[in-house]
Amino acid sequence: MTLMKMNMTSKMINMYEIGVDEAGRGPMIGPLVVAAIAIPEQDIELLKKYEITDSKKLSTKKRNLAYEKINSLCLERNWKIEITICHPIEIDFAMESTNLNTLETELFANTVNKLKIINTKKGKLILDACDVNEKRFGNRVINLIKKWDQGKWTLVSKHRADETHRIVGAASIIAKVTRDRIITEIGKKLDIEIGSGYPSDPKSKSALFELCKGDLPDENLRWNWASIRKHWIKTKGSSPPIRNYNKSNTKIFRQSRL
Repeated sequence: MTLMKMNMTSKMINMYEIGVDEAGRGPMIGPLVVAAIAIPEQDIELLKKYEITDSKKLSTKKRNLAYEKINSLCLERNWKIEITICHPIEIDFAMESTNLNTLETELFANTVNKLKIINTKKGKLILDACDVNEKRFGNRVINLIKKWDQGKWTLVSKHRADETHRIVGAASIIAKVTRDRIITEIGKKLDIEIGSGYPSDPKSKSALFELCKGDLPDENLRWNWASIRKHWIKTKGSSPPIRNYNKSNTKIFRQSRL
């Protein structure tokens, strides 16, 4: 191999695409999951080959198959994946101290930082923007990323990026399957049908009666969610109690800990 070809190969290997997406922003039950995946630029074609795309476009069966394929390719080709699971108590804490958009910028940045790619490689970071203002969301995320270098990295922050960028579609699959499996485990542990966890899901609505039958709402509920508050007031005649964050065994996710 000539020196020129060697240099070109080295340059290609150093170029990465990172996709970041979340699952579980809207549910009243269970965690919010953020996933980031980093792939060498030349491997993006493999996502197309294996029809890895936006998780919402896939059936549950195809989504699970895609999830397994992504993980096998990670082992074969040294792709990197990081996942951040934000539990309901952490979401409630954020809702009291800041807001959901701020929490998600922290979660996105934290997950990218865990990849440990930004400070050693070059490439493109693609975010599925959660804020109504795409640019603002992207800027807030990169302000929290360690050693962000505009000379080495390009930022793309767009709504529905999982529909237009396969790398973000891959992240959406990882986040969605991870959250679905957590929800399944919650249902098994409590021996009730949880459903999807969304307020519009009839199974989730029914589960609320079981999850709110005690003196306190169940730990898997987002106590500050409007649907939870409404249900608690209707069935208990008072507002939900305030969560005791100090006594929680769950590590509270905060910006200062990034």
